[in-house]
Amino acid sequence: MKELNKFIYIFEGLDIAHGITKKSSEINEKGKNKTKSFTIHKPPIEKLWQDHLEGKDPGLGIIPINQENKLKWGCIDVDIYPVDHQEFVKKLQEKNIKAIVFRSKSGGAHIFMFTKTFVPAIVMRAKLKMISSSIGYARAEIYPKQDYINVARGDTGSFLNLPYYDYKNSVRYAFNSKGLQMSLEEFFDYYNEMVMTEEELTKFTISNKKEEIDFFKGMSPCLVTLLSDGVPNGQRNNCMYNVGVYLKKRYPENNEWQGHMHIYDKEFMKPPLGANEINVLKKSLDSKDYQYKCKDEPICSFCDAKKCATKEFGIGDDAPTPEITEIRKYESEPPIWFVSLDGTTVEVDGATLHDPEKFSVACMEQIGKPLMPIPKHAWRKALIKLMANAKSITAPDSSKISVQLTEILADYINRTPGRDKEDILRGVAFTDKSGITMFKFANFWKYLLRTKSWADRTYSKQKTMRMLQDLFLAKESTPKIDGKTHRVLEMKHIMLDKPSTKKYEMEKEPWQQ
Repeated sequence: MKELNKFIYIFEGLDIAHGITKKSSEINEKGKNKTKSFTIHKPPIEKLWQDHLEGKDPGLGIIPINQENKLKWGCIDVDIYPVDHQEFVKKLQEKNIKAIVFRSKSGGAHIFMFTKTFVPAIVMRAKLKMISSSIGYARAEIYPKQDYINVARGDTGSFLNLPYYDYKNSVRYAFNSKGLQMSLEEFFDYYNEMVMTEEELTKFTISNKKEEIDFFKGMSPCLVTLLSDGVPNGQRNNCMYNVGVYLKKRYPENNEWQGHMHIYDKEFMKPPLGANEINVLKKSLDSKDYQYKCKDEPICSFCDAKKCATKEFGIGDDAPTPEITEIRKYESEPPIWFVSLDGTTVEVDGATLHDPEKFSVACMEQIGKPLMPIPKHAWRKALIKLMANAKSITAPDSSKISVQLTEILADYINRTPGRDKEDILRGVAFTDKSGITMFKFANFWKYLLRTKSWADRTYSKQKTMRMLQDLFLAKESTPKIDGKTHRVLEMKHIMLDKPSTKKYEMEKEPWQQ
């Protein structure tokens, strides 16, 4: 199909992994089949793209950020309902933003920005964050969720379900400049109008000329937007509290800020709160411990923390600590957890993830940003919520400890096989005519510890023994060798099709160094 190559060109991303979303037999509350999503450690072959456009299960998800931490597209995922897609189109046009609004799989909005060539992910994410803050959806997810990924350690970043699934009858369509749905061919034409060069993306900014007037001198960008465009219904009180924080920072002498509270109320609140409510807010603010309520509405929906920190009366030292936005589980043995925080990724094991203090140390060591102290019960509660939406990343068989153990054991048995039972006492394995292999566990354990691949030596003797029993039905026996009884392990002989001796770098014995 002629549309296929164009579609692949526009939405290409990481070429060593992809996402799939397939229907399950479970039924949701709306009577429809539930879906399950997975990250697959394999290239997104052409057939997957074609099946997606033709509406064949599973649907395709692409990871925008590639191995060089560059991309050709990014997306704001607005998952708040109900969604007025036409209103998004209108807001983007008012701010001269070159972005395209799509209806998502769940009925939300995906706001895409496209570039002609691969550009740094960190640049695209910064621009998308700027857009989401300016239109009042600062808490929306940004794809990619990371500025950088470490593919060498198994991290792939996060995938996004592509639009135009079953393109002839798709509900995942794009909207044109008039807010009307477009066919796939119409989207291609519109894409040509909206796609940017790297230079255009880099220079792109959203300026608010009202920042230059005296009312807004050094003010946080969230407050400038709110006071300029109008405060949402029911949020005037919270907004004026934050205006009060700004005024205390700007007019710290002789309580001058208090008089300005009434001026800003009359000028910007529609309708004004009035003297009584303003006086209540002044009492609340008249303390030493006051700061912006960045996590409360309406501020959080318009928050741009990085830009705010540059303002004279912005958050400054009160900037919020990084928040966890996503957890991904790399299905190795044992699993590796990739935790996303404000565009960065922290890689931890299960024990570290479970303990807030250990996790904070990992953040400090890996990204230079320790977390603020968090009570363990609050951490557990947040972790349960995040784990419910954790994404799984399939791992190659070579990362599984059972596969590693099998290969190392086969190497041990077959590298220098014993010719008779007496050779067992020399530290090697012996296989009799019936195909039963015998060896001393202590000798195999020494061999095992010389392999640098043995999960950083975190597996105990006891656990390794249980794995030998479970995987190979190994059992203890006490045969007589050279007239003495010896304790050995017996199991069926194993021989790999492709010996992997060279694969495992052995630590040299002292006499070999």
